[in-house]
Amino acid sequence: MKMKKTFAALMISVLMIGILAACGTNDSDGSSGDLTVIKIASQSPLSGGSSVQGEAVKLGGQMALDERKEEFKKLGFDLQFVPYDDQGDQKKGVANAEMIGADKAILAVLGHMNSGVSIPSSVVYEKYNIPMISPANTATDVTDRKLKVVNRVVARDDFQGPAGAEYAVKTVGAKNIFVIQDKTSYGQGLAEAFKTAAEGLGATIAGYEGITVGEKDFNGVLNQVLSKKPDFIFFGGLYNEGGLIVKQAREKGITVP
Repeated sequence: MKMKKTFAALMISVLMIGILAACGTNDSDGSSGDLTVIKIASQSPLSGGSSVQGEAVKLGGQMALDERKEEFKKLGFDLQFVPYDDQGDQKKGVANAEMIGADKAILAVLGHMNSGVSIPSSVVYEKYNIPMISPANTATDVTDRKLKVVNRVVARDDFQGPAGAEYAVKTVGAKNIFVIQDKTSYGQGLAEAFKTAAEGLGATIAGYEGITVGEKDFNGVLNQVLSKKPDFIFFGGLYNEGGLIVKQAREKGITVP
């Protein structure tokens, strides 16, 4: 999944650059040597718990621009990549978006990684008429608000959740499922879509609990899992908390998928 997202980030940048190349014209007569600056920004968490994924988004964009830089130079443009660290935080993402909007040379944004950051930040991009293409957002609200500048290239929660439910019920044979989600726009939306679809396929949802991003001790929710004796656990969230939940579950003797 993450490799696909990294590849998507690369492809998104290529798409954005291709659009700019098609629309751009070289006003220079070729004698001055001056180049018009075109900037493509990215917004992803470059620090904090999701920095590995966020760095992949940034590097995918950087690679795509580097590959096209000489082509744009011949057209009279200096193509520049400007990465912003949104820290996976709504307030930081919005503050960065305002700075991006104030820079007239920035023509498009690659990002965000987190749906909860994209939703408020995209309102700012709409205000400044700056196209945003996300390689990772799955929350339905990202595009259901019908903002003109907002785009994405990954499947939404209402596709991914049912796909996960179909795997759990039809492939694994799960009948009694415990759902855990991290209370973010991404995790909760995905978990709810999974829950609805799993119930529709005949599975019982033994429990539905939320955890907090940044937590380290999941004994509380895992004790509930133990008491319900599920045959499958679904987690809507990211790597940091997911990895700890798996580790601590195994330590408690919870061995179900």
